[in-house]
Amino acid sequence: MQIMPNEVVYYFSYIAFKGGCGNSGSRENYWIALTNKRVVYKTKVMEDNKNFVEKDGILPLEKISFIEVTEGQSSEGCGCSTTKVFQLRISSSGGTVVIPIPTKEKGYEIRKVYSQIAEMIAQ
Repeated sequence: MQIMPNEVVYYFSYIAFKGGCGNSGSRENYWIALTNKRVVYKTKVMEDNKNFVEKDGILPLEKISFIEVTEGQSSEGCGCSTTKVFQLRISSSGGTVVIPIPTKEKGYEIRKVYSQIAEMIAQ
C-alpha cells in the first residue's frame, strides 16, 4: 500500500476471515487501515448479499456516511451448526461495503477510530 503525501495512518489491523465447513480451519490474513484521508482494505467483502469475494479497495473519508457493526448467524449448509458472524458495514456514496470481522469488539474499535478521525477533520 502506498501512503499519499501528507497522509497519516491512525489505525491498522489484520482481520482474519475463517473458511466454511470442511475447511481445515486455516485463516487468511486480511487487513484494514484508516488514515486521515481514506479507509484502505484488503479482505473478503460480501457481494450480492450472499457471496464473499477477495477484494482490495479505497474509500475516501469524505464519501463515507456511516460505519456500523452487525451481528448475525451463518451456516454453510453442509451440516455445521450455525455460528455468530460479525460484519463491518461501511456506507459511502458508492454503496455499502460489507467486511466480515472476527469479533464485535474489533468492529467497535474500528468504528471508534473512524469517529475520532472524522471529528478531528471536521474541526
